[in-house]
Amino acid sequence: MLIDSHAHIDTKEFDMDREIIINECDILIVNAGVDLESNLKTLELARKYRNIVPAIGFHPEFVKDKENEVEKCLELTEHGKIISEIGLDYFWIKESEFRKKQIDILHKFLEKAEKEMKPAIIHIRGGMKDFLEIIKSYKVKFVIHSFEGNVATANKIIELGGYISIPPIIVRDKNRQNVAKDIPIDYILTETDSPFMSAEKMSRNKPCNVKIVIKELSNLKKIEEKEIEDIIYKNFLLLLGSSTAH
Repeated sequence: MLIDSHAHIDTKEFDMDREIIINECDILIVNAGVDLESNLKTLELARKYRNIVPAIGFHPEFVKDKENEVEKCLELTEHGKIISEIGLDYFWIKESEFRKKQIDILHKFLEKAEKEMKPAIIHIRGGMKDFLEIIKSYKVKFVIHSFEGNVATANKIIELGGYISIPPIIVRDKNRQNVAKDIPIDYILTETDSPFMSAEKMSRNKPCNVKIVIKELSNLKKIEEKEIEDIIYKNFLLLLGSSTAH
């Protein structure tokens, strides 16, 4: 079974063909909430489709204009299987006061992840140094989604027990290829970040495109695609801490 560990199927880009996209291959899709509205949509999708794994969170980009939704999003985590999308974004958020708020909110969600014994899937852009210090305080399984750092940083994440998640953009990203080639396959997950991070520029990404990542990993690792697929599935079950994903 294929694993898309991070997607946004609730977005408007899928309004015309959502059901077709969800069911077009044998796949588990982690749909990541980013604000109150998308968290509620994620839970609704999970009730409707057995292959949707609900992830509840609050995207760090929204710290400026949606901070009032944080507490309600925190309340909703008990209804999800994973806590996401949470993290730090210093690429879009430059002001120190808002970066501090991002850190405070991240702490709140990691506390919930630890209390509820759920993994967290993390968005990091520019805040990796702060995150690596923060995560040391929590007993939480975690994934860096759409990892864009170097091999040395990837290895630091793995040393802390984290996973590296790779989207289809890897086929046109030499840095991600180097990371995927050098780190152990047992710490890799596949994702699409649908509708973003497509293998082709300006095209809509979709969950079944994790097949593109599997193929690229097979080429880089010199391992058969089916074996890669099986390992990724095993990694995902270990992340969830169970023998089944549902």
